[in-house]
Amino acid sequence: MAFRSAGTFPAPDWTSYALTDALYWGRDNQATNRPLLVTVDDGTTLVSARDLQFPWSAGVRAFYGQRAPDDAGWELGYFGVWGQSASQFVSGAPPNFIQMPEPIGSLVSPDGETALLKYTSQINSAELNVFRTRTDWRNPTGSWLTTDWLVGFRYVGVEEQASITIDCCFDEGVPVVIPYGVRTRNNLFGAQVGNRSRWTWERWAFEGWAKAGLFGNAQEQSQDVLLDVNSPPPLRPALSSTGGQVSFVGDINTSVIYRLTDVWGLRAGYNLIWIDGLALAPNQFDFSDTSLSGSNLVSGGGIFMSGANLGLEARW
Repeated sequence: MAFRSAGTFPAPDWTSYALTDALYWGRDNQATNRPLLVTVDDGTTLVSARDLQFPWSAGVRAFYGQRAPDDAGWELGYFGVWGQSASQFVSGAPPNFIQMPEPIGSLVSPDGETALLKYTSQINSAELNVFRTRTDWRNPTGSWLTTDWLVGFRYVGVEEQASITIDCCFDEGVPVVIPYGVRTRNNLFGAQVGNRSRWTWERWAFEGWAKAGLFGNAQEQSQDVLLDVNSPPPLRPALSSTGGQVSFVGDINTSVIYRLTDVWGLRAGYNLIWIDGLALAPNQFDFSDTSLSGSNLVSGGGIFMSGANLGLEARW
């Protein structure tokens, strides 16, 4: 169907809609700000957990939903952000050696000359919502406003890895590589409530949503075998632990839509995502030297992401 002249678009009676967005988001590293690498002589911090800042990362979001004639509806949604990766390289020269913090620092790597820290993360979210729509007409301008009140179930998965790799003992001929790696997995399940409003005028629409919920979080952390300069035997075996946490997820979006046809529209917008109550990988590094070292799960971390979305939508 061709477009009518400006101001004559009728209020649509859509029964289905779908959208897909490319995401380009930044992330604030909210790990506990504690030393990860220090100098051997006086313990000066060289790298802390929050020094590992993520660059912008790409992802995707998709929704499909249907609205019944009585203005009740449902929708399925997904978003994923992958390839979040931060790293930092540190080098030193004798006598300014590098090590992990004490008390294990002098046991594991007392003569470190170079070190590489890596931190990677990926986030996946799936949701099922039901909603009730209210439509407010504003005939003088030919525009209309729809408001959806929604409630639903959501899953969020956050998987992370972090590692410290120290090269030491160059003066002995063959360098010794000392790695320390940790991994975490967060599986959040829970209910959310929210609001989505859309104002439409001629070929343009402005849409925004806000959703929030409390989630049960099944968490797991695991640690690789921790070697020292004299291994074998290892200083610490591979260890893991699990736990539970109440987590929070908040999701805000604003988008502008330009209708290309009666069905298709081009959309662009901005997003804010906050996830709290997580086991973040850098928080699991355990530099103590006790019988329980490496077996404790540290929770209470958070993720804050923001950035743009660009995509297409269809309504029919």
